[in-house]
Amino acid sequence: MLTANNYNQNVHVVDKSALVEPAAGAVQQAPAIKQKKAPVTAHFGRYHKKMETDVIVKDGILRQFRHYARSVLPQESHLSKNYVVTDSIVDELYGDMVLCEMRAAGLNVDKLVMPADACDESGESSAEMHKSLSTLSWMIDSILDSGIDKHSCIVSLGGGVVNNLCGFLASSLYRGISLVHITTTMMGQADAAIDFKQAVNHPRGKNLVGSYYPACKVVCDPATLTTLSDRHLLNGLSECIKHAITQSPEMLEFILAGIHNMRDTKYLEAVVRMTVEHKAPTLTDYHASDFNEMCPQYGHAIGHAVEHLSWTPGYGPALLHGEAIAIGMCVSAEIAYIMDLCDESVVDKHYEIFEKAGLPVYIPSTMTLTEVLEKLTYDKHYLRCKPTMGLVTQIGNMHLDEENKCYGIKIDEEILNAGMEANIERRQ
Repeated sequence: MLTANNYNQNVHVVDKSALVEPAAGAVQQAPAIKQKKAPVTAHFGRYHKKMETDVIVKDGILRQFRHYARSVLPQESHLSKNYVVTDSIVDELYGDMVLCEMRAAGLNVDKLVMPADACDESGESSAEMHKSLSTLSWMIDSILDSGIDKHSCIVSLGGGVVNNLCGFLASSLYRGISLVHITTTMMGQADAAIDFKQAVNHPRGKNLVGSYYPACKVVCDPATLTTLSDRHLLNGLSECIKHAITQSPEMLEFILAGIHNMRDTKYLEAVVRMTVEHKAPTLTDYHASDFNEMCPQYGHAIGHAVEHLSWTPGYGPALLHGEAIAIGMCVSAEIAYIMDLCDESVVDKHYEIFEKAGLPVYIPSTMTLTEVLEKLTYDKHYLRCKPTMGLVTQIGNMHLDEENKCYGIKIDEEILNAGMEANIERRQ
């Protein structure tokens, strides 16, 4: 079991010196308050403790989930009504099984099923079109109508879309109830469910509305990955490769050595474990080091922009998230080279890695640089008219600005353009 400490909490302590005690024998009135010139500071904590996420990676755990369900859900939720939330595709595969297993464990559980009826470019069903405020509103209405209390738990069952929606849902109901992820895709197990960034999409861009809220438990069953297409496996492997490029050349070597046999559950379980082990330390404290923000976001500034631009109304994105992030990482490498932060061999290695994995590496010809730049302005790291990005100096290492002691670099527009143009030139 792997644990990530997500938040350091402060406990509110009352300053008793601010109260003036009444004289002996005097009629007791409301206590007089000493006037202080200093500002008053309130420290808010959540449950007066650190919030932690325990990640359980176990092949076949869903088939015998009745033996684990009570330890996975918080004890306070055992007597409350809980909800398994899934999409229509995952529901056909695991919905009733998980529901029955949890009820067999003596838990009070209902199921809520959201649609997954849109098709991506490959013709596969997708829930991405439903990752929206309207779906979130429907979920809230459905659960409030069915009954809930502050000790209820939301259990997401599915991939990244369901995980993100349920995370935002749990953070919103009663200002925060318990959250458990049972994640069934490579993207969920390697990235979305492990993180505590919860969000929905907006017409302006990807993941623009959301909250920071960790799950108390994340359950990863590598057996569920066998139902995925090669494309959707690679979609999640892209995020695994991201952590290898930014943190571990040894991990990258392992991923690429076995990628030809990526349907082997032993291989997938090992990759998921390695990714969680590298990702978990980056979830501790963004204030301690911006590495914890820049590392998980590597390639995401450009990636989110091209992903959103690939959307077709009524069908969703032509590029899956991991595919778009692969493109974003290649462009990021071009930018690092232009800024003289890495050798050209590092740029070439990026293209070699993703082409070997079967992931796209070029900005699609259907997009203009102006369109990509416009979408970049909605990125949360777009500060003072410039995107802030982390860049790689060599495989396994990100650039540290020694003067400012930070990993985030503000990128000028001309350098952004030059990086994207270099990517497009390789395409031609």
